Amino acid sequence: MATKRVKKTDVVSPSSAELRKAVEAIAIQPKSGKITLLTRKLFNVLLAVAQQADESGDTYRALLSDIVANSAFDSNDTALVKEHLRRMVSVQVEWSQGTSSQKPGRKWGISTLIADAEILEDPATRRVWVEFSFAPKIKKKLLDPVQYARLSLQFQSQLRSSAGLALYEICVRYLTNPSHLTMRETWEWWRPILSGTPDTEAGDEAKREYKYFKRDYLRPAIAEVNAVTNIFVELIEHREGRRVAEIQFRVTERKQPMLALDEHPNVFDSTLVDRMVKIGIPLKEAQSLYADSEENRIRAALQLTEQRMRSTSLPPVRSAGALFKDALKKGYAPPVETAASGTGANGKVAALGAADPKARLLDEYAAWRRKEARALYDEQGELEREVARQSFETDELPGLGTHLRDDWRRRGLESKMGDSAFFDWLARKTWGEPTDGDLLAFTLSQSRAA
Repeated sequence: MATKRVKKTDVVSPSSAELRKAVEAIAIQPKSGKITLLTRKLFNVLLAVAQQADESGDTYRALLSDIVANSAFDSNDTALVKEHLRRMVSVQVEWSQGTSSQKPGRKWGISTLIADAEILEDPATRRVWVEFSFAPKIKKKLLDPVQYARLSLQFQSQLRSSAGLALYEICVRYLTNPSHLTMRETWEWWRPILSGTPDTEAGDEAKREYKYFKRDYLRPAIAEVNAVTNIFVELIEHREGRRVAEIQFRVTERKQPMLALDEHPNVFDSTLVDRMVKIGIPLKEAQSLYADSEENRIRAALQLTEQRMRSTSLPPVRSAGALFKDALKKGYAPPVETAASGTGANGKVAALGAADPKARLLDEYAAWRRKEARALYDEQGELEREVARQSFETDELPGLGTHLRDDWRRRGLESKMGDSAFFDWLARKTWGEPTDGDLLAFTLSQSRAA
């Protein structure tokens, strides 16, 4: 029996990686099981790992810490990763050229996202590895594609909805097309691709009414892609009478200066799990809810629940956990009009307003100040650095999320989340909160640089 060769290639930093994603793997339709945001993200990271491998073989390997990148996951905390690997092995998807048209010579296929996966700990080094493989029929197309779109894993890390990431992947493919237009398809064809939910699992209302699809998926996805990526997307509706029958998108490159992305993007927003636990959801259930739900919906349900708990004009909440789960399931929580974008000026997860220019400017300014604070720290002597780290641990760390606190105590500034939180704090301690004058001066300097 032949010995299976295993790839030992480490994944490159998600902040700098570029993925060549085969066109067949972009507009994928789930047929059994749901494709969530994290399922899409992890699948892309695994593809990047395999494409960068320098040896031939059937199985690929990467460090667990590299795959989850900026999240404080270690060998004792792999529940979310395991859950999504299970989903990628079980979710059935249709692979196509990204269109419903039945043209001569086109191919169609169905398979799972990955064939198998294992999580292993090296007994000598205690490092944790993820091993995985792809179905033989689609492996070559995925790893050595003839037609593909170049995707930035940094931009993917900034997107916080499955619909936003799916739309970004599709539209990037058409950026260099002379017409700058995507394929034109019925809105019913687009619905499962952007929502990640098979038609068999969607409610009758969602399948019947275009206005709900536009409200719940199209508008938020377009706003998010336009806010945090290097492309600008416009919706084009084609009508039959008064009814919208087909839609497509116009894609152009952004003309204005790009948003300053955090240099340490994260795959998981583990603070959402912490917030669920704080309102009474058991940890395992919180991890399962996070794995199965869109971050935007979780964030909205958490905000509604937390605001209701703080209310003094209404009766006390009998069960915050039950209220949260009901809001999450039924989707009646008002959307939080933001897209998570890393750690902000207050050391906690910041929000980037998709439609709020000032929120975007604050995020750009915070990223610039982190770099300035890092340069200041590097110029100091070791005694001054130690005093700064101790002050951070005393004044700031107790108010941060559990995962971040634990990761800082284990790894200090080697922790990517801890690094961002520390330099946010150092910038605020050194220069104070940004004033309107600071923001104006920063805007003018950026305009001159552009």
